[in-house]
Amino acid sequence: MKNRKIRRSLTVVNSFLFLAILGIHAIGMRENREWEAVSQKAESRKEEEIKPKIALTFDDGPHPVYTPLLLEGLRERGVKASFFLIGKNIEGNEEIVKQMAKQGNIVGNHTYNHVKVKALSPEQACEEMKKTSDLVEKITGETTCYIRPPFGEWDEKLDCGMDMISVMWTIDPLDWTTKNVSQVVNKVVTEAGENDIILLHDCYASSVEAAFQIIDQLQAEGFEFVTVEELILE
Repeated sequence: MKNRKIRRSLTVVNSFLFLAILGIHAIGMRENREWEAVSQKAESRKEEEIKPKIALTFDDGPHPVYTPLLLEGLRERGVKASFFLIGKNIEGNEEIVKQMAKQGNIVGNHTYNHVKVKALSPEQACEEMKKTSDLVEKITGETTCYIRPPFGEWDEKLDCGMDMISVMWTIDPLDWTTKNVSQVVNKVVTEAGENDIILLHDCYASSVEAAFQIIDQLQAEGFEFVTVEELILE
């Protein structure tokens, strides 16, 4: 009789232990699932964060027709770019320049008359850039320190008493030499890589259309379009 009571007690204890183990196991399984879910979300965020970055830049604007079309297309695609303006082209297109800045694009300097900086005296070169920077500041309320020297000719020793960061490029499809949109697009997308800076011009209809196709194709490949400032600061 006593042995049966002992066995019954042991059975009850074993049952409680079994249920407890099952409970601990269930909790462990739930915690594992929750941890896996958190890990997957973290991996997903990590993949989003490491998208290769690339920059679109446009020289020689603003153009009264094509630049507004370009700005509209950039806004629709959620893309910011960098514009290097010729000072003499700004007159009469001030609202376009305002829109550039409002959309978060970089408004940069491409001299006032599109001149070779090295062909001028330091005083003349500084005047070319200062006139354009002053116009940009008057329109947008902010000065610009980013300069794209025409023809890629720059003098690092030039001191104009103002911040000047020269911005070159890594991909040049020579869009100004052709109206063949496919040729320009193919040149860019086949060469595009992380941290590349693409050179285009917003004064040609074909270049604007090429820019849209470049954006659509490279975004589909996982690229993130940023301003040159984001590439330089990183």
